[in-house]
Amino acid sequence: MQNFAKWLTRGCEFIAAMILAAIFIIFLLQIFARYTSKIAWLMPIEPLSNWMLTVEPIGWTINLISLLWVWLIFFGCSFVVRERDHVTFDILYLALPDHLRRIAIIVISLIMIFALLWSFLPTWDSIFGSRLMDLKKIQTLRMPITGDKIPIKWLFASYITLMIVVILRYAWICYEVSIKGPPKRPIEEFSATQKDDA
Repeated sequence: MQNFAKWLTRGCEFIAAMILAAIFIIFLLQIFARYTSKIAWLMPIEPLSNWMLTVEPIGWTINLISLLWVWLIFFGCSFVVRERDHVTFDILYLALPDHLRRIAIIVISLIMIFALLWSFLPTWDSIFGSRLMDLKKIQTLRMPITGDKIPIKWLFASYITLMIVVILRYAWICYEVSIKGPPKRPIEEFSATQKDDA
C-alpha cells in the first residue's frame, strides 16, 4: 500500500509540475506576442524584423492561464499537499492526552466528511446541472478536436475533484487513527529528536 501511495504522490506531483510549466510557457508566449512588434526595430535581420512586425497579441492565453491556475490550485490541494503541510493551530490539541487526541481527530474528520457530503449534491447540481453553466462559455478557448467553446462549468469542475478527494482523505484519517492512534505532530517529532541528541 505504501508503494502505491508513493507512486500516486509522485505521479500527482509530476502532473502539478507539468500544469505549472504549461502556465509558465503560455505566459512567456503571451509576453512574446504582446511586445514582439514593439521591439522589431531592434532586430538586424530584415526578414525576421518584418515577421516580428506582423505578430499580434494572443487573446486566449489569459483565459487558459486562469483555467490552468484554478485546476492547479484544487488539484494540488487534493493530491499534492499533505495533511502535515497545512498550517494548524494545535496548542489545545498538543495539550490533550493521546486517547482524547484520537477522539478529537475522529470527530473533526467526521464533521468534515459530513459537511462535504451534505454540500456535494448541491455543488454538483450548481456546476453540472445548471443551464447557465452550460450556456456561459469561455470565449477565447475552444476544444481541440471539436472546436466548440469550452463551457464555464469546466473551470469550476476542479472543486468537485477536491471535494471527493478530501472526503476520501478524511475517511482514511479516521480509519488510520482508530487503528494506529493519533500521529505525532512535526513539533513533537522535532522535540523527540532533540531529546535523543542530548
